Amino acid sequence: MNIRIFDARQGWRWIVAGMQLFRRDPAQWLLLIGMLFVGSRLLFLLPLAPLVAILIAPHFLAGLAHGAQALEQKKPLRNGYLISGFLRNAAPLLTIGGISLLGQLLTLMVIVSVAGDTFNEVAKNIGAGAATPESLRALQAAAPRMMVAMLAGFSVSLPLMMATWYAPLLVFFDDIKPAAALYLSLLACVKNAMPLLVYGVVLMFPLFIFTRIGLVLGQVDLGLWLLAPLIVPSIYASYRDIFVHTPAAQS
Repeated sequence: MNIRIFDARQGWRWIVAGMQLFRRDPAQWLLLIGMLFVGSRLLFLLPLAPLVAILIAPHFLAGLAHGAQALEQKKPLRNGYLISGFLRNAAPLLTIGGISLLGQLLTLMVIVSVAGDTFNEVAKNIGAGAATPESLRALQAAAPRMMVAMLAGFSVSLPLMMATWYAPLLVFFDDIKPAAALYLSLLACVKNAMPLLVYGVVLMFPLFIFTRIGLVLGQVDLGLWLLAPLIVPSIYASYRDIFVHTPAAQS
């Protein structure tokens, strides 16, 4: 598997490519994401739901990317693509989900350990609800320590995010083992840091707006759900650009 390297402008082209795939069947994209949204809300009624959601997230990403591939090949986008990840390479995808879960738990442990008692104080003040002069002063005093803790957590979560960005697609489409897929994904993200940075910055603006709307409606993650019909096909478009089979792999 070869990794192609692009300049910064390619990040915008991936967004355009994702938009083009979305426009081929926008109603079906919205239906699939809507079904996933409702399913996630039902799942979160169960104990340990957040952990389960992280474990099976790669399966749904792979399935939706499979749908993007179908549209690219002029095939219809059907509801069945939503579960494609559970029908092919399900166990390796679960491994990716497990590694993602462990990584996120490690990130949280780093944040809590660096913040120390400050983390508990911030959590207590936030959980108290209405702001008081005392709670505001406590939050202000905790800000420097929490900033250091968040930076420490980011230093752990960034490599994890890069390693898992393309890994589900590499496992699903290319039958690559989880460890190799994680390595290839990390390497691809490092080599294409500039276009991925542009990609992220451009998407940050609508994500900020949608997140603000979500906060008003009491749905913190609404921004990601609203952007998912664009994000998923654009991830697939970048995967198709970056990863190229060697002649030996094609024969």
